[in-house]
Amino acid sequence: MKHIFILNPAAGKGAAIKKCLPSILSAASKLDYALHRTTGPREAEFYVRERCAETPSEQLRFYACGGDGTASEVMNGIYGFPNAELTVLPAGTGNDFVRNFASVRDFCDIERLIDGVAVSMDVVSYAFHDEKTGADRRKFALNMCNIGFDSEAVAWAERLKKYPFFGGGMAYIGGVGMALIRKKSLELRFSFDNGEVLRERVLLTAVANGAYCGGGFKGAPEADPRDGILDVFIAKNVTRRTFLSLLPKYHEGKHFTEPRAKDILLYRRCEALCISSDELMHIAVDGEVFLTKSASFKILPSTVKFVIPAALPQRSL
Repeated sequence: MKHIFILNPAAGKGAAIKKCLPSILSAASKLDYALHRTTGPREAEFYVRERCAETPSEQLRFYACGGDGTASEVMNGIYGFPNAELTVLPAGTGNDFVRNFASVRDFCDIERLIDGVAVSMDVVSYAFHDEKTGADRRKFALNMCNIGFDSEAVAWAERLKKYPFFGGGMAYIGGVGMALIRKKSLELRFSFDNGEVLRERVLLTAVANGAYCGGGFKGAPEADPRDGILDVFIAKNVTRRTFLSLLPKYHEGKHFTEPRAKDILLYRRCEALCISSDELMHIAVDGEVFLTKSASFKILPSTVKFVIPAALPQRSL
């Protein structure tokens, strides 16, 4: 097997190089391995796809050394290639996707990643027209697609994490604060694959393959990237005071245990849906923010092989 480490120099303010590279060089000396430093947005996807196509009969394991965005790019690169596996050596701001399988610390153990086992994992197919660039985007999401408040928070977090104080989840918390100050609701139409149609004025919504976002916020507590189901979390428009009172529960994934939840929060599980708005809405796909009026989503079960660290019990579904 060929072990290929994809290092994103921009991830975690250089953490992919400073923290990951020494451990990679130490542990990988016994392996058939290669290193690749990304040169810009989406370059990892193109590089990975090219490597997979060049040697379709060779088993390849790609290590995304960065954050959720890097992992998402690598996943899009290996999609459709049965000879390729994905794993993550976390070095980003949020590192949310790996939390669905184990702790971030577990995934930082490179020896356990090298000895890890691959499990089948779902991905989310999405499509929308990007109003910023005029392009139609039809790709795959690894973890979560957020619309409304969460996407506004992600956009602000991207700005804030450039400053030294806003490291890790602090950037997202700061983004939440800025999005709350500029609080904006959206009138959205949800069309589910079972025929149900909802029209709600919402503060935020998430279409989830994984449970976590924003550096450990468990927004979609029932989501599991191996169950073949999309989890859709909808929060109706509420006051700033109500939102702040629910924020600690939201972080822990216990917001649905609140007595007020039945009047504020909606949770749906489906295989496909479409979300549309009469006005432009921000959508964050694995942390990358776009602008659109309508987006469709579909779960693709057991599509990608994902490697979890060795000596970890697998979760039962």
